[in-house]
Amino acid sequence: MVNIVNAIPYKFLFYFLIFVLPATEILGQDKALADEEISMMKLADDTARINKMNAYAGKIQFSQPDKAIQVIEETIRIAEKINYSFGLSVAYGLRAGLLFYEMKLDSCKLLVDKAYALINNNTDLASRNQQANLINRYAAIEQRKQNYVSAVELYLKAVSIFDEMDNEPQIINSYYNLSGIYKFLGDTSKAFYYARETNRLALKVNDAVLRVRGLIALADIYNYIKDYDSLKLTSDKGLAKAYKDNMTFAIGIFHNFIGLYFTNKMRLFDSAVKHYEIALNAFKKINTSYDVALVLQNLGDLYLKKGDHINAIKFSKQARDISSELKFDHVLYTCLENLVIAEENLGNIGESYKYLKELVAINESINNRNSEKKVYEMEVKYQTQKREDMMLVQQKELHQKNMLNYLLAVAVLLLLIVVSLLYLNYRNKQKWQLQQINKLETQQQLSATKAVLKGEEQERSRLAKDLHDGLGGLLSGIKYSFNSIKENLTMDTETASAFERTMDMLNGSIIEMRQVAHNLMPQSLVKFGFDAALKDFCNQINQTGALHVSYQSYGLENEVIEETKLIIIYRIVQELISNTLKHARAVHVVVQVIKMGNNISITVEDDGIGFDVTTLPASRGIGWSNIQSRVDLLKGKLDVRSEAGNGTSVLIEFSI
Repeated sequence: MVNIVNAIPYKFLFYFLIFVLPATEILGQDKALADEEISMMKLADDTARINKMNAYAGKIQFSQPDKAIQVIEETIRIAEKINYSFGLSVAYGLRAGLLFYEMKLDSCKLLVDKAYALINNNTDLASRNQQANLINRYAAIEQRKQNYVSAVELYLKAVSIFDEMDNEPQIINSYYNLSGIYKFLGDTSKAFYYARETNRLALKVNDAVLRVRGLIALADIYNYIKDYDSLKLTSDKGLAKAYKDNMTFAIGIFHNFIGLYFTNKMRLFDSAVKHYEIALNAFKKINTSYDVALVLQNLGDLYLKKGDHINAIKFSKQARDISSELKFDHVLYTCLENLVIAEENLGNIGESYKYLKELVAINESINNRNSEKKVYEMEVKYQTQKREDMMLVQQKELHQKNMLNYLLAVAVLLLLIVVSLLYLNYRNKQKWQLQQINKLETQQQLSATKAVLKGEEQERSRLAKDLHDGLGGLLSGIKYSFNSIKENLTMDTETASAFERTMDMLNGSIIEMRQVAHNLMPQSLVKFGFDAALKDFCNQINQTGALHVSYQSYGLENEVIEETKLIIIYRIVQELISNTLKHARAVHVVVQVIKMGNNISITVEDDGIGFDVTTLPASRGIGWSNIQSRVDLLKGKLDVRSEAGNGTSVLIEFSI
């Protein structure tokens, strides 16, 4: 008996599993969407209907963009009629997103501006979420224009709003795009970090679109680092999900990735072409011009590797035309590289030279857009003049083929040198952008630390006031009442003795409570200033007998320093002495605070047992972490020196 399963060709079985089985699920999903549309249209023209229409358009925007546009336009009409600003903002944002994928960036930005103006001053959660979504769209526009510093700044701004609302799922889109930016800038570690974070967050939510977005991010970075096995594995997983939920855009993305796998890893060019064609049809269906250009560029690259220079030129030209019109400079750059090589291999030196000139021009365009200084402007001008001279020679001596070929070879060499120089300059600009981005991240971290410390001090001050004025007053009142009772009672000796012990305990409690309040927010710091507060603190330590503290100061008399900074300095000294008491086993400590001009230095030295300073980064205690955070907030320098048996010296310097 023939085994029916084995008799079925594997290739047919593959296509059955990929295309036929998912189609049955898609039919079910299409019916569900159709039912949702029918029920939605039966609703009255109110806010509920607008919200449902926006949600419906969001579901079908990448699978049925034309239908989505019709729904959005109807939503805008109803929202304007009933003056529902939030629903109108969401509808504008959805329409802007579709314009973005069509590369109509100016029209996209105009709609985003209108959407943002409608909810800019609102503080409710839904409006804050919409504000962050629109900021993400602004960032995407800047990213598409290759203005990466401003794009990253906007993405981080959106992330901070989502963090504020504890809305992790919305962060996924920001992280996805940040991965792409860092990939372009050549920072592999950060690109990989944001790709993994995108996928990690996506796995935490029950949202098919976001989960597919996480897999796209991973596949993209695997392709970038040429880990083609991981690229194929991730793309297969993503493709199954994309077909299951009829995600046309994701279907195109993953087929394109699999095409790259067959091209670059397996060298199975026919298999790659089939996947590229499916991707191309998907992107044409939803009119995403950038992705169409990218697939055409990949086809050109494939045929060049295959040695089919005619088809390499055909597809590279198609990609070049789209990329040139819509300013997809990085796709255009690769197309031109392939055209230069393909035309040269066919012996079309003139055509090759023409594309080489375009290649140089587009490289200059990228460099000029991403750099404020034209470092090699004079050299480029000189080389351009040389090329024009060579063109004149070519026209005059066309009949001398051998000489012409020689001159063109020289011109190609010179142009390659210019391209190399421009590329070096461009890489320097990328480094500058990374520095600016890192600076933005650092500023964001410092702002968060400052807010935490400010809140901590405010809470300390509140607790100190509550203890002193509330509990302190209550205990003092109890003491006064006891004294009045004592005067009106006749007690025997034993009772009088017990009463006196109780009064002593009450006095001790009042003193202890005042000491706690003083530690939370020293009154001497508020009343007499920083220098007096530190002296008072050191004297208190001396009175305990646990440690002898010598305090010295210079230049602090009558100095006016911002109160927030004074509190931070006080807490640093307080934490350092606390660490000495807990760990150093010291007898003497010297505290010096010196102000010279705009600079302040703090030195705390003890004669304790010392420790290995190399262990500080791995320390789990919060003491050193608090000290380092406060020093960073003051933009200061922290120098810790210690050896076993030779005590510890801590020097902190900063400007005010």
